[in-house]
Amino acid sequence: MSLNAFLSSIAEEFSGREFTTKDLVEFVTGESMIGAGVGFDEKPKKKEKKAKKAPKKIKMTIRQYFMTQEKDVYKIRVTERVEENKKHNKEHAEKIESKDEESRPENFLKVLKIVMDELSPEHLEELKEKVVKYNEEHFNTESEEEE
Repeated sequence: MSLNAFLSSIAEEFSGREFTTKDLVEFVTGESMIGAGVGFDEKPKKKEKKAKKAPKKIKMTIRQYFMTQEKDVYKIRVTERVEENKKHNKEHAEKIESKDEESRPENFLKVLKIVMDELSPEHLEELKEKVVKYNEEHFNTESEEEE
């Protein structure tokens, strides 16, 4: 076996932990005899790959519903509002710095909350019902299958 493979096996054995010279000597003399024509008896072990877990399903929330609309109506509205707010903040930077005027939020989620607050209570309630219906369809059926 080549010296490179032997050193790799030593590095693999002692990787991530403290060891003494005695530990190293025991490892070297216990598993191999280095001499003329004598090398490693066994092949280096390969690490087993862990099985990937399925992504965790998360229940739909009203915010996620706004983000995953078929036509992205709300997402477009929020994005436009963010751009308007950025433009407004740049144009009124002097007033904002002198605290004569408050800056408008440029964070997507903060603007999303503002857009949600502007909706009529009836419309918001209708969307919440759609979210509940979605969660019932996608999560209650799975729990019944598992039982």
